[in-house]
Parts: sequence; C-alpha cells; structure tokens
Amino acid sequence: MTPQPQLDRLVVATIPRDVVAVSGPEATVYLHGQISADVTALDPGESTLSFLLEPRGRVEALFAICRTGPDTYVADTEPGFGEAMATSLERFKLRTRVEFTPQQWQMHSLRGPASAVDALQDAVNDATASSSLVVRRSNWPLAAGFDVLAPAQSAERPDFAAVEVISADEYDLLRMAFGLPAMGIEILPGDIPNETGLVDRAASFTKGCYRGQELVERIDSRTGGRRSVCRLRASVPLAPNDHLHDGTGTAIATVRNAAALGDAVVGFALARRDAGNTAYTTAGEPVLLAELF
Repeated sequence: MTPQPQLDRLVVATIPRDVVAVSGPEATVYLHGQISADVTALDPGESTLSFLLEPRGRVEALFAICRTGPDTYVADTEPGFGEAMATSLERFKLRTRVEFTPQQWQMHSLRGPASAVDALQDAVNDATASSSLVVRRSNWPLAAGFDVLAPAQSAERPDFAAVEVISADEYDLLRMAFGLPAMGIEILPGDIPNETGLVDRAASFTKGCYRGQELVERIDSRTGGRRSVCRLRASVPLAPNDHLHDGTGTAIATVRNAAALGDAVVGFALARRDAGNTAYTTAGEPVLLAELF
C-alpha cells in the first residue's frame, strides 16, 4: 500500500444528510435481519458503517447507523437516498413493531489530528448530553473526527468557535483525500459490496442471516471480489470514467471521482485487486493507488 498523508489541521463543515430515524420495540431484531452491520453489538452512543442490500446482494445504500437508545437508531447517508432506504426497510416488516421515518438533517462534521479531535469531542459530548443532537465517531481512515447530527430546522449546534470553518465543497475535497467513498458518488446502487473496499467495515461475518448475505459470503469465500474501490493520487488532471493502465497498456482501473487539492489530484478508482500501487493514464502519467484503510 502506498503511504498516504494525514490531515494536519482542524476543520469543521456543515453539510446536508438524509436520515432515517428507526424506533420501536422490535427495531433491533428487525434491523439485525435487514442490514449488513451487527446492530446488537452497538451500545447506545456507538455507531458503525452498514450496507442495505437488495435480496440478490447488490448495494442499495451505504450509511452510518448510530444506536441512540435501547430501541432507537439514526441512520444517515448522502442526500437523495433516505426516502428509498426507508421504503426498502418498510418492505419486509409485515407486522413487526418498528417505524422508519425519513428526514432531512444537517451534519456538523469535524476532522483533524487525533489529539485535537479527542479533546474537543469530550467537550461536545458533555455539552450535548441532554440535547437532541446525535454525536458519532468518524469512519475516515486518514483523519480523526466526529459528526454532530441535528434536524435541519434545529437551532441546536455545538460550539466550534475556535475551529476553521470550511465549505461543503472544501469538505468534499478533504473527503476524497483523507476519507471514504460516498454513496451515489463513488459507491453506486447495484455495486457488489465486496468491491467497495468497505465490506470488512460495513458487514458482519459472524451475525445471523440478513438480506443479501448470500452474495457477500459467497464472494468472500471465493475471491473476495475481482475489483475494489481504492484511493488515488496523481499530479495530472483525472475525470470520472478515465481508464488507467498497467505498464503494458492493459486496463486495470477506472476513475470514479477525482479533483485537485493543492498541488495533487485526489480521488477514488475501481481497480483490479492485482493492480499494484501504480497505474498509468493513457498518456503514460503515473497514478498512485492505495487501499482505503
């Protein structure tokens, strides 16, 4: 794996998120059989990544889910996917006592060096303990951080007075350099979960059955997937769907998203698992590839 830089400054951005609020006395049991993460392993306040899969095993949504109480959860994903997630989760509940409520929320997302993040998160946890805000740890591999979620109309927000405020566009550039692929951008509906680079983080291989599990388990036991979403870094412009080649001209990766950040181009590509650490543009310019974690 090619070494990757870490985010060296503390920043915060406010971005929109689609949320599905989950509640009801049978919420945990029902979610356990529908999504890929093991929600029974979460204590209140803990969160994890998860997939919602089609019955045939393809990706419907990638999201983070936080347990907010014994029978309540907040699942958040990129804008445009919340309604479909709620509808899909409703489809199989029959007479199960669980409710799914799609909502538009905002997320105050703080990222930076671990030492600075830890001190600030302790203060935010204390300040929001009795509020309606949902605080969850970030899943970014190359930057520490946490997210504070609140309904879009809420006047409540954490105090980040001493932190550099950045725009949503600036935040997305940092996400491509230091964070995770996003649903609807680099992870697409219909993708094979084992080829997202996230299956080990978003799917449990020890829990009971869940919707779409058969495909995940079968691919994991055989090859682990022929391709995987990986991180890229280059010094030349790249665009979605650009093909990358090995030294002999054989196509080994396709760019899913890329943008300039400072003097580098960063983003994500879908690459063959045997692609190695370097690919080349059609003009012969090198592109560094690295696993997400």
